[in-house]
Amino acid sequence: FDTIEDVQEFATRWLWTYNHERPNMAIGGITPKQKLALVA
Repeated sequence: FDTIEDVQEFATRWLWTYNHERPNMAIGGITPKQKLALVA
């Protein structure tokens, strides 16, 4: 990374992907966002 902004942008994109696109086997193979929608 060249700047702190590059790091922040990468981290923001990673966190979005983790919560919206990446299935989590610990919660039944769905994304955290899907799990939240089920319990809300």
